[in-house]
Amino acid sequence: MSRILVVDDDIALCNLLQEVLQDEGYDVDCVHCGESALEFIQSHSVDLVLLDVMLPKLDGYQVARRICQRFATPILMLTALGDEASMLDGLQAGADHFIAKPFNVPELLARITAILRRVGLERQRQNYVGATEDLAEQFLRLPLTETESELLQYLIKNADLVVSKSDLQINILKKELCPFDRNLDMHISNIRRKLLKSGLSKQHIKTVRGRGYSFIKVVHE
Repeated sequence: MSRILVVDDDIALCNLLQEVLQDEGYDVDCVHCGESALEFIQSHSVDLVLLDVMLPKLDGYQVARRICQRFATPILMLTALGDEASMLDGLQAGADHFIAKPFNVPELLARITAILRRVGLERQRQNYVGATEDLAEQFLRLPLTETESELLQYLIKNADLVVSKSDLQINILKKELCPFDRNLDMHISNIRRKLLKSGLSKQHIKTVRGRGYSFIKVVHE
């Protein structure tokens, strides 16, 4: 469940937003000034901040800047100032999107969904890259020759993509692919053998018939 923090000094609006967002399945908290928002984010995990511009003491722009300096939390600014200059100020302060008051609830929900979807996809990408890098570190500790290591690194860098034999031949072995040259296949075979010998799966390197090879991050034996 995604957690949304509503920051607005209009208590009636906060109550309305909390009710609407909870009905949509979100976990919602409300605070009514910038200082409280910063304190809340410091001690709680928040997936999205709905941030009013006109706040007592610290305004929304100041709060947005401070959030962006310390956290990666996306910000949707709520504002009665719908002019272009105010929107530019908000974007420069770190807001991801703007929505003007009074706003249409379906539009607000659509913007929230879009922001959270983007953040979720980015996290998936980062997790995927991190897991691939961990595998790369593990695999490259194998007793590989220099050429085998370069081949494996190249395949890992292009994880889950099919890399043609011609591409590998030119970029790693530094020569054109010849129909009867089995040198590349021999290197791949040696890498697979060393994977097995080290207790890893040879299925991480998949042969795609007629096309080339692919490094598979997750294998199902």
